[in-house]
Amino acid sequence: MDRKSIVLVVILALVVLFYWQILDFLGIQKQEPPKQTAPVEQTESPQQQAVQQQDSSRLQSGSGLPDLLTDTSSFGRESAPEMLAETVSDSMAIDSVIVTTDMYQVTLISKGGGPVSILLREQTYRDGELIEMLPEPMNVAPEASFANGAVMTGDLPFESSLSPGTYAVTGDEFTIDYTFQAPNGVEIVKHYIFYPDKYSYDMVLTVRNSDRLGIDLSYELVWNNPPPITEPDAKTDFQEMNAVAMIGGARKQLDDYDDGSLNQTESGTTTWAGVRSKYFAGVLIPRSQAAEGAHATGRKWKASIDGSEVEVREPKVALQMPLGGRHELVDSFTVFVGPMDYFLMSSYDVGLEDMLGIGTTPFVGWIIKPFALAVMWALPIMYSVISNYGIVIILFSLLIKIITMPLSLKSFKSMQAMKDLQPKIEELKKKYQKNPQAMNQEMMKLYKKHGVNPMSGCLPILLQMPLLFAMFSVFRATILLRDAPFFWFIQDLSHGATGFTDPYISLVIIMVGAQFLSQHLTMASSTQQNKALMYVMPLMMGFFLYSLPAGLILYWICFSVFSLLDWLVYRKPKNPEVQTA
Repeated sequence: MDRKSIVLVVILALVVLFYWQILDFLGIQKQEPPKQTAPVEQTESPQQQAVQQQDSSRLQSGSGLPDLLTDTSSFGRESAPEMLAETVSDSMAIDSVIVTTDMYQVTLISKGGGPVSILLREQTYRDGELIEMLPEPMNVAPEASFANGAVMTGDLPFESSLSPGTYAVTGDEFTIDYTFQAPNGVEIVKHYIFYPDKYSYDMVLTVRNSDRLGIDLSYELVWNNPPPITEPDAKTDFQEMNAVAMIGGARKQLDDYDDGSLNQTESGTTTWAGVRSKYFAGVLIPRSQAAEGAHATGRKWKASIDGSEVEVREPKVALQMPLGGRHELVDSFTVFVGPMDYFLMSSYDVGLEDMLGIGTTPFVGWIIKPFALAVMWALPIMYSVISNYGIVIILFSLLIKIITMPLSLKSFKSMQAMKDLQPKIEELKKKYQKNPQAMNQEMMKLYKKHGVNPMSGCLPILLQMPLLFAMFSVFRATILLRDAPFFWFIQDLSHGATGFTDPYISLVIIMVGAQFLSQHLTMASSTQQNKALMYVMPLMMGFFLYSLPAGLILYWICFSVFSLLDWLVYRKPKNPEVQTA
């Protein structure tokens, strides 16, 4: 393959890797710049934000029931004469129940009847504190919304079936009920089921005499908390922070912000909806019946964090559930709260793994996905033997090099042959410069005479591109390499260089040097154009890829270095009478 073909392949690779960013730059995918600017304050540690330590007055705000529940004229068909409930006490007690499983510790309260804190026991911030999945709860999550938000279960006083205290889930499951009762017979029950070894719990929502609320079409189950910021570089979290839903069997990202505000509804059979950051997600999965759609709300604005401008996002999402005027509503849900591990999420059998976005790149996603699955399957197996992902990546790149070596050797021999034939090719170009058709015919005769296939140099590159894209998708989206150390200053292989003063930039410099050396040794000709490309292309790759995860940069370095073995084994003195067979 000649140098122009290599340049074209590299350009196409960059287009695929940065498809969405290019659309933004060209204005094809319009993103309105938010007008609001506000600083982001650093929060205290997650454990200090636990509900039992928060100011109870914030959770107890709003001492009365919603107007819809106290105004007898709004009760709909039955127009019950009674008030739905007595005035809620201004000093309603918060009865905290703490449930501990192997995966998380959840704190539930009676106001709203549900969780206000979910600490992941096997996932930590970089300072060792447990990750809080509900970092700033204003109400329990999730909460049900009736009558277009006029009635929110998060505002209602529930009674717990258990006394305040801490309970450990040691058996198959653990249950707790929260019940709200009104004088007119309306009753809302939240039945929670916790499991010892799952990143999810089940919730059964029962509303008896729901027709007395005057609503007969639908209600919403709302995940009202944006995901937490867990990474040292907050920008990487905010870039991936979105509301996502599975609608009509296809992944749908709800990120249509208008002047900094998000208020987007997508209709269709919805099997799940949730919010995600770079590595963690909270997802609502309807079990008893499919949702009719998903509704995302939120806002975004520019802020300065550690001296860098960051686009802060706060997405929330809701399932739109059919109500249909039922006298008694009984709907069940699975609530997933945890790390975005592909195989963990795929175990829920609802396509939840598609939240990661692996294999969703337009036109080529179906090619990338099998390679991505192979990477996610192979790396943990190798890690179980060698407990250092940096070494695993080095060995993995060597394994890929061995697998692709037959094609690589054929490519190298072809490129060496093209290099030896270059003087004769230049002679043909001069001789037939006014007759391109004749020039092409003579060049094909020259290739055939010396047994050279100019296209054989493309084969290893074409095979490497899907794998490179797959590794980019895996390292960008999954938790596989999060906080995984290698050696010396490389203590997080998911981290990318944030600038030219970041120590991780040294890996990028090594990558550029390895690519330059590889091009220099295998260059088919030494024309001024090719010499310019030899210098420019590695620098361009370094500029575009410098912020990618260190694990991916390490893989590319190792593969480039191992590729030099072809040159060491098959380098030959220049021979104008080329024979490659």
